[in-house]
Amino acid sequence: MELSELNKPEPLAKMAYNALRGSILSNTLTSGIIYNEKNLAQQLGISRTPVREALLELSSQGLVEFLPRKGVVVHSFKEEDINEIFELRHIIETHAFTKACIQSDTVDLTEIELCVENQRRIDMESCDITRFMEMDRTFHMAFARLTGNKRLISIMENIRDILHIMGSYALSVEGRMTEVVMEHEKILTAVKAGEIKTTLTLLSDHLDQSKAAVSHKASSPSR
Repeated sequence: MELSELNKPEPLAKMAYNALRGSILSNTLTSGIIYNEKNLAQQLGISRTPVREALLELSSQGLVEFLPRKGVVVHSFKEEDINEIFELRHIIETHAFTKACIQSDTVDLTEIELCVENQRRIDMESCDITRFMEMDRTFHMAFARLTGNKRLISIMENIRDILHIMGSYALSVEGRMTEVVMEHEKILTAVKAGEIKTTLTLLSDHLDQSKAAVSHKASSPSR
């Protein structure tokens, strides 16, 4: 008889990273508040060292900032950050959605269809921004994966957490969640029909509307 290899427990730094990242994406840890490493470690029930490692990783991803002799804050995105991220999205997703249109007769879009259906249900029933943004991630990453380009997929994965936070800004604008569902539905319909020009026009409008909502919320003094 052969024994199965035991699953090794995750390092504390990885567990701290997952906990802190999840709290940022769910808006439990919010921008505008200075957090203390010692307090975070106490809340997680671990020492400061793995928390420090986790925060350094989150900082390298642009999710938090260290304030010398003060602590750490969740990153507040400036207009320059928003412009750069959405410029990158336009470049990457124009290629991804074009390729999806070209392959529309052969690719399986079931996952994307289900994603839009789930977003519609969330909008109608719970308005859960965190869950809605998970579906948004699925929608856009599914199209990225259809390219088969590992580097393109990696870039999208690297910026998705930032997009999650920015998207949460945007979805707090009244009516934006419903607009996103409608925009996704129209884009998906155009992709299924293989209509490249229509798809890219709808995609550009979708990204522009999202960017405008993010910019509006990010500049709001009440955020």
